[in-house]
Amino acid sequence: MKSISDHIKPFLPYGLMRTTLMIRMRLMMTKRRSLRSLLVVFAVATFSAFFVLQQIYRSGLVTSLSDVDADSHYFTNFGNFLRGNCEIRNFNRLQYISIVYTWVNGSLPCYRKMRRKAGGSLGGSRDREFNELMYSIRSFQKFIPWHKGNFYIVTPGHIPNWIDLNNTKIRIINQDDLFPGYAKQFLPTFNTNVIEQFLYLIPGLSDLFMQVNDDCIFTKLIDPHEFFTCDGGIRLLHEKGSISHVPPTPKKGVWISSVLNTQQEMDIRWGKKTRYYIKHAPFLYSRQAFERVHQIFERPLYMTLKNKFRSRPDMNVPLLHHYYMTSQGSGELGISVDIPPSRDMEPYKLVLLKDKDKKKLEKTFDEILSGSSTYKIITLNDEYTDLSVPKLAADFLSKLTPEPSEFERKPWSPQLPWTIRIPGSCEVNDTILPRFPERMTPSVKYQVHGYRKVRKALFVIAWIRGLGLGLGIMTAYITCIIIIRSRVPKVSNVDFEKL
Repeated sequence: MKSISDHIKPFLPYGLMRTTLMIRMRLMMTKRRSLRSLLVVFAVATFSAFFVLQQIYRSGLVTSLSDVDADSHYFTNFGNFLRGNCEIRNFNRLQYISIVYTWVNGSLPCYRKMRRKAGGSLGGSRDREFNELMYSIRSFQKFIPWHKGNFYIVTPGHIPNWIDLNNTKIRIINQDDLFPGYAKQFLPTFNTNVIEQFLYLIPGLSDLFMQVNDDCIFTKLIDPHEFFTCDGGIRLLHEKGSISHVPPTPKKGVWISSVLNTQQEMDIRWGKKTRYYIKHAPFLYSRQAFERVHQIFERPLYMTLKNKFRSRPDMNVPLLHHYYMTSQGSGELGISVDIPPSRDMEPYKLVLLKDKDKKKLEKTFDEILSGSSTYKIITLNDEYTDLSVPKLAADFLSKLTPEPSEFERKPWSPQLPWTIRIPGSCEVNDTILPRFPERMTPSVKYQVHGYRKVRKALFVIAWIRGLGLGLGIMTAYITCIIIIRSRVPKVSNVDFEKL
């Protein structure tokens, strides 16, 4: 019987076959044990090659942009910044994504009156205003010049005094108008976990949209690859720390309790998996994903509506969206999701505006202005009582973004009222902001999913998992019995007769 070496010998040069290496390989392939090892190595190598090729295909078969391609694909003054990166699929559409800001002016009398009536506290840094929203939009337009889409500012009827509503690319949205019929009974609300549930219902919103907080400041040019994958998917920005799977205790704070409660709900649905805290940075959302999240987590989201202010039992909306996408949304919606490594998250910095950290703040701001800082996005979290702290931040922002954005009204333009509510009665004046004709309707593709089928689906999934576990244990047991019996030496009747 011919060996493998005898079969391949005619196809190789005579001199090559007589080398030491080839002689050893021929001897190895004539032994059965060595042949088995080679076959195993060959199978592993084949599988590895197949896996790598599959990953390359899934990434969209993208190639690096040459200098010429970069200059032609993007405008010239931004082309150098993108050279060497892959070309993002459907980027001509992604650069038109909608930008959604949530903002409140806590110093307005009607707002304070309504908040006090609902049992909320007043005062503190959140009730003071130093135009963070204006500077945030300035920095967005300065450092994300590839974006060409519309801006939406969702407020409780508050209007920034600097905004030019004649610009058709920006709109003020009264948050109450976004609430569907079943949720209007819980108005007014001051709970961001409630308001963020319905951002996807903004009329005219793009399928993928970005939510930005008014305290988010962009400090360097932002590559679109920070937000999008090469095949046009989304990147989920996260912290290094992972969320524990324990229920919250009464001693836990409001925010961490809502995160842990959300984790408990996700564990029931998708099992216990490693999930990271969400970075305090811009969130990329899918409108269709929000529809599915509302269908899957109907009851806990509805219970959140009852809380006028952020509370421990709340559902954390960014967490629900992001981990729906990683667990099942990516496959359902056809949107790829990437969780970048922690080192890619270092340029995103949370800056605390504290009274005792003034020197540290000055150093951070000076490094950003001089260009020596590595931060690309900072979030100004206000925890101050000393009024010199916001002044320090305002001076920094005015130096970072001295040029007005296209959305700021000219000095001679008439100023709009600060709010849509009538002073004294606090009733809504419908003539100040134009109402949208209708809310964005849910996608037809996902209207077939019944809300009440969620619990039944959870039971079926749990039953199937239990059945699979039982069959797996039974199979392992039977396999062990067969192996043990096969190793026991067999004794014939002749041997017994000899005894």
